[in-house]
Amino acid sequence: MKKITALMLVLILAMALLAGCGGSSGGSSAPAEPEGKARTAGSSQAENALNIGLTNAANTFDPHLFALQVEDAVILQTYEPLLLTMNDGTLADILTESHTVNEDGSVDFVLKEGVKFHSGDTLCAEDVEYTLSRIENSALLAPVYGMIEMEIQDDLHFTWKFPYADQGASFEALTPYLDGLEIVNKSWMEERLAVPTDKLGLEEDGTGAYYLDSVADNGDITLKRFEDYHGEASIDTINMKVITGDAEMAFESGDLDLTTYKKSTYDVVSQYTNVQAMSYPVNSVGMFINNCSEGKPTADLKVRQAIAYAIDREEIARTASDDGGETAYVMASPMVTYWADVADHFDQDVEKSKELMTEAGYSDANRAPLTIIALGTQTEWVSACEIMKEQLEQSYFTVTIDQVTGTDRYFTGDFDLGILAVGLTSNYVSYKGLFTDLNISFYTGQDVMDAFDAIKDEASTQEAMKVVTETLAYMPVYYPYAYYIFDDQLNVGEMNSATSAFFFREFSWK
Repeated sequence: MKKITALMLVLILAMALLAGCGGSSGGSSAPAEPEGKARTAGSSQAENALNIGLTNAANTFDPHLFALQVEDAVILQTYEPLLLTMNDGTLADILTESHTVNEDGSVDFVLKEGVKFHSGDTLCAEDVEYTLSRIENSALLAPVYGMIEMEIQDDLHFTWKFPYADQGASFEALTPYLDGLEIVNKSWMEERLAVPTDKLGLEEDGTGAYYLDSVADNGDITLKRFEDYHGEASIDTINMKVITGDAEMAFESGDLDLTTYKKSTYDVVSQYTNVQAMSYPVNSVGMFINNCSEGKPTADLKVRQAIAYAIDREEIARTASDDGGETAYVMASPMVTYWADVADHFDQDVEKSKELMTEAGYSDANRAPLTIIALGTQTEWVSACEIMKEQLEQSYFTVTIDQVTGTDRYFTGDFDLGILAVGLTSNYVSYKGLFTDLNISFYTGQDVMDAFDAIKDEASTQEAMKVVTETLAYMPVYYPYAYYIFDDQLNVGEMNSATSAFFFREFSWK
């Protein structure tokens, strides 16, 4: 049986617009609007269009094999899953008329009749079966591959059975992954791919409210409203523009209709007279990775504990999140089911840090050398590392900070500590991927595997959170928030926490 350990979301390396941001069911209102500054009005409302920013160009629109946030931004508007977890935790039928969980754990599905793909083909059960056949190598969906037996009754009716339900692969356990199981058109895909697991290029054939109209040489993408969509959508055109300069300035000049801001700027811009502002917690954890490889100082738990006691986590959290997050003490987002503040906080205690370092064989004359890596583009992370260096050197450490341009060194182990943010599913078992499929901490202790394998209810989930956090292989620092500013003439939909995105079919102009 394939292990259910793959990450549900790729590493979140920056709070880029339209992707990597999870949300809650509500956003905070903007402060009272003063008289004064306003953003420049754009032409989108008159054109019934929506202009949004992208950070880079796309390489694929394959809904199962994409790797970039910009690609996911398009896929979420053009493809749809059978079911979607709503912000209140309920499962909504998207491409299905109904789904029924039977006493034996199997699930009967009835597809909506007459749902069209953008090519004009009609959705049927064979498309669902084909979709399940091609997700073996998907970073998002590999845990589902081989876990479902599908029986087709006719074009609209089929049943899923779960042969490994007793090993943790029940319908309930797999549900968090199904939010990303976008259904593809079997016949259309077979015309383009030699085998189902091949990657699709810059084309699509989904059932979503918008279809791909064009991709420009510079990476700009245009989506058009699908006239035969089975639901409702208001905006006619979505212009996705690759922004090479300042996205905030592009919004303020009227070129974009929404964007994200850092907290300090958000507090200012949210006071403009013609904008609306929303903030959302993100299903992500900003963390320091301790390299637990043999021969590294950080392979010793006492050293990792000494690091935790040496730092002022609240100060580092404020800096790393640019005052836009909440201090984290548990290696799981509060948006994870059964989350609780169950782990030792390791409040700053420099003398305790020195005691642990002495036990580990270090002293003021024999300091542990540490190299911390951080992405140079994330200036707030670099600043947090500088604070951390100062604090660690109050104990028995000598610290060097290396700013890196990419993530290669995180995976090769050429570091002692590194700062990153990671997003996973709302099911805590997905965090197991941090110790298996990803494992950039190089931690191999059986205690973590045993804790994950024991998960079956609230108590065992919280025990796993405690065990995992207190290994300090990954040391949580902050839970981020996303800060959005919109044109005030937009009726804005709700951010869906399961997909970490807005569905633009819910937007309209006033």
